[in-house]
Amino acid sequence: MDEKIACVFCNGNANVAFEELTLLNGKIILWNQPYYKCNKCKKEFVTSEQMLRTEKELKTHFAFNRPIISTGRSLAITLPTDLVDFYKLKKGTTVRLVPEDNRTVKLVV
Repeated sequence: MDEKIACVFCNGNANVAFEELTLLNGKIILWNQPYYKCNKCKKEFVTSEQMLRTEKELKTHFAFNRPIISTGRSLAITLPTDLVDFYKLKKGTTVRLVPEDNRTVKLVV
């Protein structure tokens, strides 16, 4: 990663800096997340490469492994409290399961 690049706002010199990114009221903290700060206009921005790295790291932190359980004659998956709180889910809320491929199902609230 380049230490200096041209600012996307004013074309001045921007230096790489690192900061912690705190999400969900401190439940997820990503350390040393890179961004650029311009020496001229003082604006802060990230490159697409930096954003992709942060997104990849976030996906590893914001994932839950849950066992499939049996309830009556059906199978079920319980939702962790953090996820329920984040999406403000309540008993009786309808969600949609959307198959994306043979190994991925998306939960749509």
